[in-house]
Amino acid sequence: MPLHNLFQRIADKRIPRTRLERAVQSAMAVVAPVYGAGAWANRALYDLGAKSRTRLPAMVLSVGNISLGGTGKTPFTIWLAEWLRENGRPTAILTRGYGRADEDRLTIVHDGRRLRSNTRQAGDEPVMMARALQRTPIIACSDRARAGRAAIDNLKVDTLILDDGLQHHRLERQAEIILLDATRPITELRLFPRGTLREPLTVLSKAHLIVLTRADQSKRTDRIRREIRRRLPHVPVVRTRIAVSGLMDLSARRARPASDLEGARVLIACGVGNPASVKHTVQDLGATVGAMKVLADHSQVTRADVLAWDSARRRAKADFLVVTEKDAVKLRELGKLPDGILALRTQMEFVSDRDQGLAEKALRARLRAGQLRGYLS
Repeated sequence: MPLHNLFQRIADKRIPRTRLERAVQSAMAVVAPVYGAGAWANRALYDLGAKSRTRLPAMVLSVGNISLGGTGKTPFTIWLAEWLRENGRPTAILTRGYGRADEDRLTIVHDGRRLRSNTRQAGDEPVMMARALQRTPIIACSDRARAGRAAIDNLKVDTLILDDGLQHHRLERQAEIILLDATRPITELRLFPRGTLREPLTVLSKAHLIVLTRADQSKRTDRIRREIRRRLPHVPVVRTRIAVSGLMDLSARRARPASDLEGARVLIACGVGNPASVKHTVQDLGATVGAMKVLADHSQVTRADVLAWDSARRRAKADFLVVTEKDAVKLRELGKLPDGILALRTQMEFVSDRDQGLAEKALRARLRAGQLRGYLS
Protein backbone atom coordinates (compact mmCIF):
# COMPACT_ATOMS: atom_id res chain seq x y z
CA MET A 1 0.00 0.00 0.00
CA PRO A 2 1.46 3.44 -0.95
CA LEU A 3 2.50 5.47 2.11
CA HIS A 4 -0.07 8.25 1.69
CA ASN A 5 -2.85 5.67 1.29
CA LEU A 6 -1.79 4.08 4.57
CA PHE A 7 -2.04 7.40 6.42
CA GLN A 8 -5.30 8.23 4.64
CA ARG A 9 -6.67 4.93 5.93
CA ILE A 10 -5.43 5.74 9.44
CA ALA A 11 -7.27 9.09 9.27
CA ASP A 12 -10.56 7.64 7.98
CA LYS A 13 -13.08 7.45 10.82
CA ARG A 14 -15.44 5.24 8.81
CA ILE A 15 -13.16 2.18 8.80
CA PRO A 16 -13.76 -0.28 11.69
CA ARG A 17 -10.70 -0.69 13.94
CA THR A 18 -9.20 -3.57 15.86
CA ARG A 19 -7.86 -2.86 19.34
CA LEU A 20 -4.29 -2.80 17.99
CA GLU A 21 -5.21 -0.38 15.19
CA ARG A 22 -6.89 1.94 17.68
CA ALA A 23 -3.74 1.87 19.82
CA VAL A 24 -1.57 2.76 16.80
CA GLN A 25 -4.02 5.50 15.88
CA SER A 26 -3.81 6.97 19.40
CA ALA A 27 0.00 6.90 19.33
CA MET A 28 0.09 8.71 16.02
CA ALA A 29 -2.39 11.28 17.33
CA VAL A 30 0.16 12.11 20.04
CA VAL A 31 3.01 12.51 17.51
CA ALA A 32 1.01 14.58 14.99
CA PRO A 33 0.96 17.87 17.01
CA VAL A 34 4.74 17.64 17.41
CA TYR A 35 5.13 17.23 13.64
CA GLY A 36 2.70 20.12 13.05
CA ALA A 37 4.57 22.39 15.44
CA GLY A 38 7.81 21.60 13.65
CA ALA A 39 6.32 22.38 10.23
CA TRP A 40 4.83 25.63 11.56
CA ALA A 41 8.10 26.67 13.22
CA ASN A 42 10.13 25.97 10.07
CA ARG A 43 7.84 28.18 7.98
CA ALA A 44 7.80 30.88 10.70
CA LEU A 45 11.61 31.10 10.69
CA TYR A 46 11.49 32.02 7.00
CA ASP A 47 8.54 34.40 7.41
CA LEU A 48 10.31 36.23 10.25
CA GLY A 49 13.61 36.43 8.38
CA ALA A 50 15.56 34.16 10.73
CA LYS A 51 16.16 31.94 7.69
CA SER A 52 16.79 33.73 4.41
CA ARG A 53 14.88 33.26 1.18
CA THR A 54 16.49 33.56 -2.25
CA ARG A 55 15.04 36.25 -4.51
CA LEU A 56 15.46 35.67 -8.24
CA PRO A 57 15.06 38.33 -10.99
CA ALA A 58 11.92 36.64 -12.29
CA MET A 59 8.29 36.05 -11.38
CA VAL A 60 7.93 32.87 -9.33
CA LEU A 61 4.54 31.14 -9.07
CA SER A 62 4.38 28.23 -6.63
CA VAL A 63 1.99 25.32 -7.21
CA GLY A 64 1.68 23.00 -4.23
CA ASN A 65 -0.56 20.98 -1.95
CA ILE A 66 -0.92 20.49 1.78
CA SER A 67 -1.35 16.71 1.84
CA LEU A 68 0.47 13.54 0.86
CA GLY A 69 -0.79 11.81 -2.26
CA GLY A 70 -1.93 13.05 -5.62
CA THR A 71 -4.09 16.15 -5.93
CA GLY A 72 -3.90 16.67 -9.70
CA LYS A 73 -0.96 19.06 -9.37
CA THR A 74 0.71 18.06 -12.64
CA PRO A 75 -2.33 18.71 -14.89
CA PHE A 76 -2.77 22.12 -13.25
CA THR A 77 0.93 22.94 -13.73
CA ILE A 78 0.62 22.05 -17.42
CA TRP A 79 -2.42 24.32 -17.77
CA LEU A 80 -0.62 27.16 -15.96
CA ALA A 81 2.47 26.88 -18.18
CA GLU A 82 0.29 26.99 -21.31
CA TRP A 83 -1.68 29.98 -19.97
CA LEU A 84 1.51 31.92 -19.17
CA ARG A 85 2.92 31.22 -22.65
CA GLU A 86 -0.33 32.33 -24.28
CA ASN A 87 -0.11 35.54 -22.26
CA GLY A 88 3.38 36.32 -23.47
CA ARG A 89 5.36 35.09 -20.46
CA PRO A 90 8.51 33.07 -21.32
CA THR A 91 8.21 30.39 -18.63
CA ALA A 92 10.21 27.50 -17.19
CA ILE A 93 9.14 24.85 -14.68
CA LEU A 94 11.36 24.06 -11.70
CA THR A 95 10.78 20.62 -10.21
CA ARG A 96 12.53 18.24 -7.83
CA GLY A 97 11.97 15.19 -10.04
CA TYR A 98 10.79 12.68 -7.45
CA GLY A 99 11.82 9.07 -8.00
CA ARG A 100 14.90 9.75 -10.15
CA ALA A 101 18.36 8.42 -9.45
CA ASP A 102 19.86 11.66 -8.06
CA GLU A 103 17.42 14.38 -7.00
CA ASP A 104 20.26 16.80 -6.14
CA ARG A 105 21.63 16.74 -9.69
CA LEU A 106 20.64 19.67 -11.93
CA THR A 107 19.04 18.07 -14.98
CA ILE A 108 17.64 19.90 -17.99
CA VAL A 109 14.59 17.82 -18.82
CA HIS A 110 13.50 20.00 -21.76
CA ASP A 111 15.28 23.07 -23.12
CA GLY A 112 12.27 24.53 -24.94
CA ARG A 113 13.19 22.78 -28.18
CA ARG A 114 13.66 19.10 -27.39
CA LEU A 115 13.42 16.51 -24.64
CA ARG A 116 16.88 15.94 -23.17
CA SER A 117 16.32 13.42 -20.35
CA ASN A 118 14.54 10.15 -19.60
CA THR A 119 12.50 9.23 -16.51
CA ARG A 120 15.45 7.67 -14.66
CA GLN A 121 17.42 10.90 -15.04
CA ALA A 122 14.55 13.34 -14.54
CA GLY A 123 11.58 11.55 -12.94
CA ASP A 124 8.24 10.59 -14.44
CA GLU A 125 6.26 13.82 -13.90
CA PRO A 126 8.89 16.15 -15.46
CA VAL A 127 9.07 13.96 -18.58
CA MET A 128 5.28 13.79 -18.73
CA MET A 129 5.07 17.61 -18.53
CA ALA A 130 7.79 17.97 -21.17
CA ARG A 131 5.94 15.70 -23.61
CA ALA A 132 2.68 17.56 -23.01
CA LEU A 133 4.08 21.10 -23.30
CA GLN A 134 6.75 20.61 -25.99
CA ARG A 135 8.05 24.22 -25.88
CA THR A 136 8.37 24.89 -22.13
CA PRO A 137 11.80 24.49 -20.51
CA ILE A 138 11.82 22.18 -17.48
CA ILE A 139 14.69 21.80 -15.01
CA ALA A 140 14.85 19.18 -12.27
CA CYS A 141 16.89 19.85 -9.13
CA SER A 142 16.24 19.69 -5.39
CA ASP A 143 17.82 23.16 -5.14
CA ARG A 144 15.12 25.13 -6.93
CA ALA A 145 17.02 28.46 -6.60
CA ARG A 146 19.96 26.94 -8.48
CA ALA A 147 17.58 25.58 -11.12
CA GLY A 148 15.89 28.99 -11.40
CA ARG A 149 19.19 30.78 -11.99
CA ALA A 150 20.09 28.27 -14.69
CA ALA A 151 16.72 28.82 -16.38
CA ILE A 152 17.05 32.63 -16.29
CA ASP A 153 20.68 32.65 -17.46
CA ASN A 154 20.47 30.02 -20.20
CA LEU A 155 16.87 29.59 -21.35
CA LYS A 156 15.65 33.19 -21.77
CA VAL A 157 12.70 33.06 -19.35
CA ASP A 158 11.30 35.69 -16.98
CA THR A 159 8.65 33.55 -15.23
CA LEU A 160 9.18 30.39 -13.17
CA ILE A 161 6.67 27.80 -11.98
CA LEU A 162 7.79 26.23 -8.71
CA ASP A 163 6.38 22.71 -8.94
CA ASP A 164 5.36 21.24 -5.55
CA GLY A 165 6.56 24.47 -4.00
CA LEU A 166 4.41 24.96 -0.90
CA GLN A 167 6.95 23.35 1.44
CA HIS A 168 9.98 24.72 -0.45
CA HIS A 169 10.40 27.86 1.66
CA ARG A 170 13.89 28.83 0.48
CA LEU A 171 12.74 30.46 -2.77
CA GLU A 172 10.79 33.72 -2.67
CA ARG A 173 7.62 33.65 -4.75
CA GLN A 174 5.01 36.15 -5.94
CA ALA A 175 2.07 33.76 -6.08
CA GLU A 176 1.12 30.86 -3.81
CA ILE A 177 -1.34 28.49 -5.48
CA ILE A 178 -2.58 25.71 -3.21
CA LEU A 179 -4.44 22.65 -4.50
CA LEU A 180 -6.96 20.68 -2.44
CA ASP A 181 -8.46 17.34 -3.45
CA ALA A 182 -12.25 17.80 -3.23
CA THR A 183 -12.71 14.07 -2.59
CA ARG A 184 -10.96 14.49 0.79
CA PRO A 185 -13.10 16.69 3.06
CA ILE A 186 -11.19 19.33 5.04
CA THR A 187 -12.87 18.26 8.27
CA GLU A 188 -11.36 14.76 7.91
CA LEU A 189 -7.79 15.90 7.22
CA ARG A 190 -5.31 15.20 10.01
CA LEU A 191 -1.65 16.06 10.46
CA PHE A 192 0.97 13.47 9.56
CA PRO A 193 1.42 10.78 10.88
CA ARG A 194 -2.19 10.73 12.17
CA GLY A 195 -3.28 11.57 8.66
CA THR A 196 -1.92 12.99 5.39
CA LEU A 197 -1.49 16.73 6.09
CA ARG A 198 2.03 18.00 5.43
CA GLU A 199 1.30 21.32 7.17
CA PRO A 200 -1.42 22.71 9.46
CA LEU A 201 -4.54 23.94 7.64
CA THR A 202 -3.67 27.49 8.72
CA VAL A 203 -1.23 27.56 5.78
CA LEU A 204 -4.23 28.11 3.50
CA SER A 205 -4.16 31.75 4.62
CA LYS A 206 -0.92 32.12 2.60
CA ALA A 207 -2.70 31.28 -0.67
CA HIS A 208 -3.40 33.77 -3.44
CA LEU A 209 -5.50 31.11 -5.17
CA ILE A 210 -7.01 27.84 -3.91
CA VAL A 211 -7.85 25.18 -6.50
CA LEU A 212 -10.28 22.37 -5.67
CA THR A 213 -9.30 19.44 -7.89
CA ARG A 214 -11.47 16.43 -8.82
CA ALA A 215 -14.50 18.60 -8.08
CA ASP A 216 -16.68 16.37 -10.28
CA GLN A 217 -15.86 13.29 -8.18
CA SER A 218 -17.10 14.72 -4.88
CA LYS A 219 -20.53 15.59 -3.53
CA ARG A 220 -18.88 17.81 -0.93
CA THR A 221 -17.21 20.27 -3.32
CA ASP A 222 -19.64 23.15 -2.76
CA ARG A 223 -19.56 22.59 1.01
CA ILE A 224 -15.74 22.69 1.01
CA ARG A 225 -15.76 25.86 -1.07
CA ARG A 226 -18.22 27.57 1.28
CA GLU A 227 -16.13 26.56 4.31
CA ILE A 228 -12.95 28.01 2.80
CA ARG A 229 -14.75 31.22 1.83
CA ARG A 230 -16.08 31.53 5.38
CA ARG A 231 -12.59 31.20 6.83
CA LEU A 232 -10.71 33.07 4.09
CA PRO A 233 -13.11 35.44 2.29
CA HIS A 234 -10.24 37.23 0.50
CA VAL A 235 -8.87 34.09 -1.24
CA PRO A 236 -10.40 33.05 -4.61
CA VAL A 237 -11.50 29.40 -4.67
CA VAL A 238 -12.00 27.66 -8.03
CA ARG A 239 -13.08 24.17 -9.07
CA THR A 240 -11.38 21.91 -11.61
CA ARG A 241 -11.78 18.40 -12.97
CA ILE A 242 -9.78 15.97 -15.09
CA ALA A 243 -11.21 15.27 -18.53
CA VAL A 244 -10.17 12.36 -20.75
CA SER A 245 -9.40 13.62 -24.24
CA GLY A 246 -8.65 10.18 -25.67
CA LEU A 247 -6.44 7.11 -25.42
CA MET A 248 -2.99 6.19 -26.70
CA ASP A 249 -2.31 2.65 -27.87
CA LEU A 250 1.26 2.24 -26.60
CA SER A 251 2.08 -0.78 -28.76
CA ALA A 252 0.72 0.58 -32.04
CA ARG A 253 1.70 4.16 -31.02
CA ARG A 254 -1.55 5.59 -32.29
CA ALA A 255 -4.39 7.58 -30.79
CA ARG A 256 -7.76 5.99 -30.08
CA PRO A 257 -11.05 7.52 -28.96
CA ALA A 258 -12.02 7.27 -25.29
CA SER A 259 -15.21 5.53 -26.41
CA ASP A 260 -13.13 2.40 -27.12
CA LEU A 261 -13.32 1.65 -23.38
CA GLU A 262 -17.11 1.68 -23.29
CA GLY A 263 -18.32 -1.82 -22.39
CA ALA A 264 -14.75 -3.16 -22.13
CA ARG A 265 -13.34 -5.18 -19.24
CA VAL A 266 -9.99 -3.78 -18.15
CA LEU A 267 -7.13 -4.23 -15.73
CA ILE A 268 -5.61 -0.98 -14.40
CA ALA A 269 -1.91 -0.67 -13.54
CA CYS A 270 -0.72 2.60 -12.05
CA GLY A 271 1.88 4.23 -9.83
CA VAL A 272 0.20 7.53 -8.98
CA GLY A 273 -0.80 9.46 -5.88
CA ASN A 274 -4.52 8.69 -6.07
CA PRO A 275 -5.27 5.28 -7.65
CA ALA A 276 -8.95 5.50 -6.66
CA SER A 277 -9.35 8.54 -8.90
CA VAL A 278 -7.95 6.58 -11.86
CA LYS A 279 -10.47 3.79 -11.25
CA HIS A 280 -13.28 6.36 -11.03
CA THR A 281 -12.22 7.91 -14.35
CA VAL A 282 -12.06 4.56 -16.16
CA GLN A 283 -15.47 3.52 -14.83
CA ASP A 284 -16.92 6.85 -15.98
CA LEU A 285 -15.82 5.92 -19.50
CA GLY A 286 -18.07 2.84 -19.32
CA ALA A 287 -15.44 0.19 -18.59
CA THR A 288 -15.61 -2.59 -16.00
CA VAL A 289 -12.50 -2.73 -13.83
CA GLY A 290 -11.57 -6.36 -13.21
CA ALA A 291 -8.53 -5.66 -11.03
CA MET A 292 -5.93 -3.02 -10.17
CA LYS A 293 -2.16 -3.31 -9.89
CA VAL A 294 -1.02 -0.39 -7.71
CA LEU A 295 2.62 0.66 -7.43
CA ALA A 296 4.10 3.29 -5.13
CA ASP A 297 3.95 6.79 -6.60
CA HIS A 298 6.96 7.63 -8.84
CA SER A 299 8.30 4.06 -8.74
CA GLN A 300 10.18 2.77 -11.77
CA VAL A 301 8.56 0.19 -14.02
CA THR A 302 10.46 -2.76 -15.52
CA ARG A 303 9.73 -4.98 -18.49
CA ALA A 304 9.06 -7.80 -16.02
CA ASP A 305 6.33 -5.65 -14.42
CA VAL A 306 4.68 -5.07 -17.79
CA LEU A 307 4.81 -8.75 -18.74
CA ALA A 308 3.30 -9.68 -15.36
CA TRP A 309 0.49 -7.16 -15.85
CA ASP A 310 -0.18 -8.44 -19.35
CA SER A 311 -0.28 -12.02 -18.07
CA ALA A 312 -2.74 -10.99 -15.35
CA ARG A 313 -4.88 -9.24 -17.96
CA ARG A 314 -5.05 -12.39 -20.07
CA ARG A 315 -5.90 -14.59 -17.08
CA ALA A 316 -8.69 -12.18 -16.13
CA LYS A 317 -9.91 -12.21 -19.75
CA ALA A 318 -9.73 -8.42 -19.77
CA ASP A 319 -9.79 -6.58 -23.10
CA PHE A 320 -7.19 -3.96 -22.20
CA LEU A 321 -4.53 -3.01 -19.71
CA VAL A 322 -5.08 0.69 -18.86
CA VAL A 323 -2.33 2.95 -17.51
CA THR A 324 -2.05 6.67 -16.77
CA GLU A 325 -0.04 9.19 -18.78
CA LYS A 326 2.52 9.34 -15.98
CA ASP A 327 3.04 5.58 -16.17
CA ALA A 328 3.02 5.68 -19.96
CA VAL A 329 6.16 7.84 -20.16
CA LYS A 330 8.05 5.08 -18.30
CA LEU A 331 6.57 2.30 -20.44
CA ARG A 332 7.57 4.12 -23.65
CA GLU A 333 11.23 3.80 -22.63
CA LEU A 334 11.01 -0.02 -22.45
CA GLY A 335 10.78 -0.47 -26.21
CA LYS A 336 8.29 -2.86 -27.82
CA LEU A 337 5.25 -3.48 -25.62
CA PRO A 338 2.54 -6.18 -25.65
CA ASP A 339 -0.67 -5.40 -27.51
CA GLY A 340 -3.67 -4.05 -25.65
CA ILE A 341 -2.02 -1.43 -23.42
CA LEU A 342 -3.92 1.85 -23.50
CA ALA A 343 -2.85 5.06 -21.78
CA LEU A 344 -5.41 7.64 -20.67
CA ARG A 345 -4.85 11.06 -22.25
CA THR A 346 -6.13 13.67 -19.83
CA GLN A 347 -6.25 17.40 -19.31
CA MET A 348 -7.37 19.73 -16.56
CA GLU A 349 -10.57 21.70 -17.06
CA PHE A 350 -12.31 24.31 -14.98
CA VAL A 351 -15.82 23.33 -13.91
CA SER A 352 -17.23 26.60 -15.29
CA ASP A 353 -16.20 29.74 -17.17
CA ARG A 354 -16.61 31.63 -13.90
CA ASP A 355 -14.06 29.37 -12.20
CA GLN A 356 -11.58 29.94 -15.01
CA GLY A 357 -12.22 33.68 -14.98
CA LEU A 358 -11.57 33.89 -11.22
CA ALA A 359 -8.32 31.93 -11.59
CA GLU A 360 -7.05 34.08 -14.43
CA LYS A 361 -7.98 37.29 -12.60
CA ALA A 362 -6.05 36.16 -9.50
CA LEU A 363 -3.00 35.19 -11.57
CA ARG A 364 -2.96 38.49 -13.47
CA ALA A 365 -3.18 40.37 -10.17
CA ARG A 366 -0.13 38.54 -8.80
CA LEU A 367 1.89 39.08 -11.98
CA ARG A 368 1.02 42.78 -11.90
CA ALA A 369 1.98 43.05 -8.23
CA GLY A 370 5.30 41.34 -8.93
CA GLN A 371 6.12 43.76 -11.73
CA LEU A 372 5.32 46.75 -9.51
CA ARG A 373 7.76 45.43 -6.90
CA GLY A 374 10.52 45.11 -9.48
CA TYR A 375 11.05 41.36 -9.62
CA LEU A 376 12.17 41.59 -13.24
CA SER A 377 14.72 44.33 -12.63
